[in-house]
Amino acid sequence: MESINDTLLQEVLFCNKVAIRADRKKLSFANRHRRNNIYLVSENRKYEYKFYLRQSEDFLEDFSVGLIWTNPANYIEISKSSVILLRCQGPHDGKEPLGSDIHHDYHIHTITLDDFKDKRYQKPSGRVLTSAFSSFEQAIFYLINEYKVKNVESVVELPEEVDQTSLFEEV
Repeated sequence: MESINDTLLQEVLFCNKVAIRADRKKLSFANRHRRNNIYLVSENRKYEYKFYLRQSEDFLEDFSVGLIWTNPANYIEISKSSVILLRCQGPHDGKEPLGSDIHHDYHIHTITLDDFKDKRYQKPSGRVLTSAFSSFEQAIFYLINEYKVKNVESVVELPEEVDQTSLFEEV
């Protein structure tokens, strides 16, 4: 077995994926969050994933929509059974003052090759501010479209796809 390389990482991230089942048809409520998990497989049946949805019941803009690779040990030398590939997140508590921390705005965390090298499989270090989504619903459709996930509507009730403009977008 070998280490991950950029070609394999890009294939795992951007291959066509198909939803095969979900924990439930609708979001459930537990620990003050709405949540669900959708299980995916790559069209070539090689890679398996969990597409997770989490949203705070108290602060709707505090959400996480992510993609977890659940069978990496079949392809690379790794000590964990899963790898968080990416998280699309709304604003939430950051460690730095307002305006100087990416966590206070809509952002995306992505896994990097350095994360694999440093065995940082659960906290992707790549981070970028985004205007690709400004709501939980938009983040769901962003991940579906950008990371080529098909058939989701057959296993869960999807929210309405909204075209919501960000409060902070320049006019």
